[in-house]
Amino acid sequence: MTSETFVNNADTPSLIAPKAILTTIIKPFIEKLSPDVTSANRLLSGILLLSLLAKLFLILHGGDQERSILQMEYGFGPVITSLYNHGSLEACGVAIGLDFCGVATRMPLLPVLYVALAKVAGIQHSHVAIAKNILCTALLWFAAVYFCRALARYPRHRLGLIALSAILFLGPQYLKHAVSIQYEESLLVDLLPAYFLLFGALFVRQISARSLAGADYCILAFLLLLGSSLYFLKSSMLPFSVALILAPLAVNKVPTWLRLIAVLPFLLALVWWGNVNYQYHGEVRLGSSYNGENFYRGQNAYSYKVYPELNLDRLIDSSEVILNSGEHFPLPNWLSHFQPFKGEWEWHDYFNKLSGQWIKEHPAEAFSFTLRKIYVFFLEPRKVPFRQTTHPEREPHDYSQASLVAGIIWITLLRVLFFLGVAMAIKALWRRRKLGNYALWHLLFIGTYAAPYIAGFSYQRHIAPMLIFSSILLLVLTLNNMQVGENRLEMSEVK
Repeated sequence: MTSETFVNNADTPSLIAPKAILTTIIKPFIEKLSPDVTSANRLLSGILLLSLLAKLFLILHGGDQERSILQMEYGFGPVITSLYNHGSLEACGVAIGLDFCGVATRMPLLPVLYVALAKVAGIQHSHVAIAKNILCTALLWFAAVYFCRALARYPRHRLGLIALSAILFLGPQYLKHAVSIQYEESLLVDLLPAYFLLFGALFVRQISARSLAGADYCILAFLLLLGSSLYFLKSSMLPFSVALILAPLAVNKVPTWLRLIAVLPFLLALVWWGNVNYQYHGEVRLGSSYNGENFYRGQNAYSYKVYPELNLDRLIDSSEVILNSGEHFPLPNWLSHFQPFKGEWEWHDYFNKLSGQWIKEHPAEAFSFTLRKIYVFFLEPRKVPFRQTTHPEREPHDYSQASLVAGIIWITLLRVLFFLGVAMAIKALWRRRKLGNYALWHLLFIGTYAAPYIAGFSYQRHIAPMLIFSSILLLVLTLNNMQVGENRLEMSEVK
């Protein structure tokens, strides 16, 4: 029996019915539901305006309204104070329990940005948070509208963009981290979706066989600069930052000269940062001196025992923890016996060496710990860390049960989208193994973002930005797969 006879056989409708239903009923129905570009842009504007209003409400009704950014936690306060008062990156007492001075305990982008906002809006924590969220929402709005316009030929994906924007930018964990200014991820939850919406817009033009126009090259330049700048927000993001720079050049048809000069801003910034350290310390260093202690928190016997149950800051300031199992476990309490470090890089190198020594002497535990961190990063739906304090009875109840459940639901939904995207990307890459394949970069974005957190440690604030941008990657990936399918269909018709 030939394949043609089989397809025309009366018994085959049951085999092809699901595909026929999808093609003839579901897809046209979804396309009818999809608004035109103008209406879609209005809906996106409404969603982001609602998101901004929610963020402003949370800012104005949470915490001390008069608290100054000069008192910020995580070591940023002293750096911001020095920049604000003296225009210098030199700061003392940045690391908990240590009083040496340095210029590289924190990467410069976040302090420079917040000082610039403070010069306009005032040094109050809430004022800077409001200014930051207005600017970031404006950037998100521009990126979403630009992407929506690129989807003029794709009504189903316009509808998908609207639905995804509502899920992402009205989600509880997005709002929770976006209203903060205490850590780098409070910027990443906005900067990364903006990057990938614009990246997706350029890619849509590419698969639609449209050459990049003048405005598109401005967007491309912005993507290259944003990708370059993220390293100076968080130095552990070096591999991810490089991927953000190279990806637009790989998947878009751009002149050779542009490919050659695209990395120059990043290289020049690295030279500047290396010179800042050289002028102060007499040696070239290109990262943050805080990386040593942060790496240690993810590679030692104490963290192996208490992560993800306990906030790893407790290794620095506590002597004992009572685990949920009831077990009493000793902690190193580094505040009590820090050695007298002469400078920030000696501090960095000491903890970096301590981490490497533990990995070398306990390879089985280090491997087991890595597997646990992979599970936490890619699968754990609960808020990590589970506890902030060493004694369960002292744990503050900052979140209601309803908010915790809402967060778990949101995280779980985005994890489903995440794994769907990974599976589709692997399948697409297997079919077309080329450097310019979007699916390859889909996987590289995720891998380069996740790698530092698996080597070190991750909390929910580190995971949320990846779940947000991977959802946008999935939307773009379905466009890529659809275009590949249409091209194959055209080739078969020609034959």
